[in-house]
Amino acid sequence: MLSPRNRFILLLTILLTACSGLSVFAQTEARVVGVVRDQTNAVIPNATVLVKNERTGEERTVTSNAGGNFVVTNLKPSAYKITVSAANFAVSNYSSVELVVGQALNLDVELRPAGATEVINIIGGDEAALDTSSARMGANVNEREVQSLPLNGRQLSQLYLQAPGALNSGTGTFGDIRFSGRAVQQNAVRYDGVEGSAIIDASPGNLNGEIASPFRLQASLENVQEFRVESNNYPAEYGTGTGGQVSVVTKSGGNQYHGSVFEYLRNDKLDARNWFDRVSKSPLKLNQFGFSLGGPIIKDKLFFFGSYEGYRLRSGINIVEGVPSAAACGRATDPTIKGLCLGAFKDAKAVILAGASTNPDFDIAQLQASFPVNENSGSVRFDYKINEKNSAYARFFRDQGFNDQPQNVSGARAGYTSVPQNGVLAWQTTIGQTKINEFKLGYNSAFSRVFGTAPTINGIDLSAVTINISGSVANSGIAGQGSSSGLSIPGGLFRLNSATNGRGAPYTPYTIGLVDSLSWLRGNHSLKFGGELRFVRLYTDRLGGTTYSYSNLNSFLANTAATVQYSGDLSAASPFNNGVTGNRYAKQEYYIAYAQ
Repeated sequence: MLSPRNRFILLLTILLTACSGLSVFAQTEARVVGVVRDQTNAVIPNATVLVKNERTGEERTVTSNAGGNFVVTNLKPSAYKITVSAANFAVSNYSSVELVVGQALNLDVELRPAGATEVINIIGGDEAALDTSSARMGANVNEREVQSLPLNGRQLSQLYLQAPGALNSGTGTFGDIRFSGRAVQQNAVRYDGVEGSAIIDASPGNLNGEIASPFRLQASLENVQEFRVESNNYPAEYGTGTGGQVSVVTKSGGNQYHGSVFEYLRNDKLDARNWFDRVSKSPLKLNQFGFSLGGPIIKDKLFFFGSYEGYRLRSGINIVEGVPSAAACGRATDPTIKGLCLGAFKDAKAVILAGASTNPDFDIAQLQASFPVNENSGSVRFDYKINEKNSAYARFFRDQGFNDQPQNVSGARAGYTSVPQNGVLAWQTTIGQTKINEFKLGYNSAFSRVFGTAPTINGIDLSAVTINISGSVANSGIAGQGSSSGLSIPGGLFRLNSATNGRGAPYTPYTIGLVDSLSWLRGNHSLKFGGELRFVRLYTDRLGGTTYSYSNLNSFLANTAATVQYSGDLSAASPFNNGVTGNRYAKQEYYIAYAQ
């Protein structure tokens, strides 16, 4: 229990935060603040400020207070028409005012006497996105930039780099972008204000939190209207992560129909032959395509937006490794070892490079393998204006990807399946002219499956084992390839995490979030109170196997293993868990509250 002194300090901190003036706004919403004056610089109380969404026709009206100040909060990122009027003064119109996610637009209005007409046209741009109301550090990526900036692979994460303090520590994918020196795992991603991470990893749709994802469409760019990245000094409502705070606003329909159709491609017929392509060019067929459509169902009332994006990759990979020679395998006395020596280390499609090895115990094998990726991403959103005080929207998107990766010349492969999903139901209510409440029910999941496969040799299924002959072999037959090649490692086990190998790792995590916020204008101050109750659930397993390690080839031929390491399945019965079997289940709850 807090002491009276500590309770006083806590209360004082909350009050100081709450009374910090007009520097507070929602994660995905924008606002307009300003003062209404006449030509003598005198303030005008009781002026009417009407803000109309030019895309959906939605309107909000407020009245300036005794000091001429007005605030219009909880505005969706869009283009707006702002009309300011007062008794005995001419109407002032501002059209095409672009508001971006999280923006606080300062708009000081000067009204002229009745009889004069003033029409001001403001075209949104970088100037409109400038925010001088707070010390936060971040960057807005607006709709024009999302649509027009060239991106290799159309991956949203590459646009994160526009934020101050952003650093690409790898290939520019979701799992490689850091902010202000913090780890990737400290980032927080939200779609329309609800969590959008992989739950066990901060990156959306990442595979089991420890393996880099080969997929691109965890958040299809065709579904994104704009977003904001906060890299430092963000408000209290941003939580559950100390790294970059990424707030994504998805597209919605309007009173006009808009759509797009696109395709991006790469093909080996347009490429020159690679130096290492000995027999033929490695195949490469990449197609990324899709469409979107949005518009009205009932004008000014009900709108829809939907999108689809597909990704197909058929890529060739050249793998060069050392394998035991037929002469060396002939020295094995155990028929089983001899059969594994001849068949397990080299896939039937691999070819021996004549004269490439100077060691008679090893040949240099080359495998031109395929690397297929299939991915489909779709989204749908409906926005409904119930009445002048209430509005709601529902949005859901789903991505489904499958990848089959070759591991080495033995024919071992690793399969990856990922199905991230995210949805939200939102209800916004205006209470008088000074209060707005918004409730959201969010769902986020990151279903993933990782599994290894290997050929069956002489009736022995190698999917649950690994045969490791340590070392490398001199390689002198391929110019530019290097002086040595690693040895083939047969078996279906591969690196699942930093601790162990295994043959598979199914993950089924999901979260359900209940989010509520109340914005309250009180005098010249904007107060906001909110909270979230987030339920985290996870079903998982670790499928192990046996690793046979040999100090050299002769040890393998004599079947004298240096070590034999066995990793059991997490779901198997164990005395440490009273014999319980099946997927392991974990749960966690977040209780989040803030006042600012």
